[in-house]
Amino acid sequence: MKRKLSFVMLCFSMLLLAQKGKDVKKNQIDQKLVGSWKGEEDDQQIAGMHKSWIMHRSDDGKFLLLFVAVQDGKTTTFTEKGQWWVEDGKFYELHKGDGKTDVYTYKVLDKDHVKFTAAQLSLEQNNENYEFIDTKLED
Repeated sequence: MKRKLSFVMLCFSMLLLAQKGKDVKKNQIDQKLVGSWKGEEDDQQIAGMHKSWIMHRSDDGKFLLLFVAVQDGKTTTFTEKGQWWVEDGKFYELHKGDGKTDVYTYKVLDKDHVKFTAAQLSLEQNNENYEFIDTKLED
């Protein structure tokens, strides 16, 4: 019995050491995207809807997104939280609420403007060529 317990403990220790030795991939952050940004679009995701937002992207990979949507004279506001990162020239936005990830290609136009083009969105949209420009807010 003592041998079996020693063997199990040895195996468990080896497993823990093996896990520590693995390279844990950390999310990549593009520092040019960190900060508070605003954007807006008309009719791109939903026909007849105007959407505007403010997004704060932290350098730890968290984001907070505040939306205002206006359609048929009705205004709706909502917030979303999640994680963001970049990989292979794409911007990833994992939404905490539903666990879905939106993927965009992005291009930094200048220090105050970034153009995003949808590569894979979790929501259906009116426009398969969905794109927008975020404008940096003053720090």
